[in-house]
Parts: sequence; structure tokens; C-alpha cells
Amino acid sequence: MNKIVIVTGGTRGIGFETAKKFLNEGNKVIIASIDDDKTIKEAVEELSEIGEVTFYKCNVSCREDCEDVVKETINKYGRIDVLANVAGIVGKRESFIDIDLDDTLNVIKVNLMGTINIGHYVSSEMVRQKSGVIINLGSICGFLASTEGIGYHASKGGVKMVTQAMARELSPYGIRVVSVAPGWVKTGMIDKQIEEIGSKLHMKGRIIQPSEIANAIYLMSIDEASAINGSTIMVDDGYSSFKGVDGYQVY
Repeated sequence: MNKIVIVTGGTRGIGFETAKKFLNEGNKVIIASIDDDKTIKEAVEELSEIGEVTFYKCNVSCREDCEDVVKETINKYGRIDVLANVAGIVGKRESFIDIDLDDTLNVIKVNLMGTINIGHYVSSEMVRQKSGVIINLGSICGFLASTEGIGYHASKGGVKMVTQAMARELSPYGIRVVSVAPGWVKTGMIDKQIEEIGSKLHMKGRIIQPSEIANAIYLMSIDEASAINGSTIMVDDGYSSFKGVDGYQVY
């Protein structure tokens, strides 16, 4: 396809699998991420075996970092065709009355303001070129409430509405904005106990693999998805469609 794709959070988990998917489909990928040196090195080396990948250090909660990544990408390639906004954190699992408010604010800064920050600078270039697709990473937690995660719920609910508002404003310029909302995904954010619970609430009897979310993100980027705009696509293996599976209740 030979598109220019920015993937935030592309050194691990869903972001890494998303970068891999776009590379396997013949695109050039820019990873915008922060991580430890070892993880970055291993990710870039593995991805470089597939195709052309460039790494830029970027904390999406920092506007200057986001602006720099976009400038560097334009200087190198002259355009941005796809932004996959995958970077995110969960934060501490604490009850509402016991939450660390600084941690809660940090989750919102990364997940919500990070989506807005990088989306702002990328969309400015897409408006100029009059084309592009932005895919934001939402969550079932933007639709369904559970306990011990007020910052995460707030941030992902915000991503849903940001996606709709961005789509409304950017559509006249030939830009689509969509969101993909995963169920429970097997990443470093999920501990063993949560994985066991989540496995019973998904139709396949297991939680979702990062590559499955990456595939959905890729599908939203292709021309055949041109009629999908402003929507949040549930990629949750039926989790949000039922009150429970085999006697287990969603909570």
C-alpha cells in the first residue's frame, strides 16, 4: 500500500502489533513512543526485518513531543496517511474514595489529552493534503462502568466523544476519524486474575490477543472502510453485547 503511518505506543502490546501489521501490508511506519532502551531496541530490530520503520521518542501527553514527531515525519516523507493512536496506560486500580488523584490525572493526560495532542498536529497536515485516516484506541470502559478505574473510564469515554467531534470537523477535508474499542486484551496491563475473569466474559472463552486489535485498526484504515466515520467499532468478542456468558455476569 506504501502509506505513511504513525503508530503511538508502537514498541509493545497493541501498538507493536499494529506497527507490525501495517509493515506487513507494505507501508512505512513511524513509531512514536516512550519505553525503556531495551524494549525500544528489540522492537525496532524486529520490525525493521519486515519493512521501513522509524522510531521517535514521544510522550503523547507532551505537546512539544507530538509536534516534533509530526514535523520530522513530514520532513522525511512529505505526508501522513494514517495515525493509529494506540499509546495508553491504565493507572492504579483503586476505589474512587481511595484514588491517587495525581495518578488519575496522569491517566487522563496520556489517554485523552495524548489522543488530542497528536491528533491535533497530524490533522493539521491531513487538512493540508486533504486526505487521511485517524484511528483512536477506545475501550469497552468508554461504554461500560466497572470498579477501581475512574481515570481510565473517564479517559476512554472522552476518546469516544473526541473521535466523534474530530470526525465531524475533519470530514469536509477528506479525513476519516474512527475509534476501535477493545475488550480485555492480553497485554502487560492485564494481570493473571483479570485474565481469568475476562476469559469467562468473552465469547471465545479467552481474552483477546493484541494482534486481533491490530487487525481491526488496520481494517479501519483501508479504502474499503470509507463509509465508517465518527464511529466506535467494538472489538470485544461480544463482551458488551451480552449480560454474561455461560452464567458469568459482566461487572
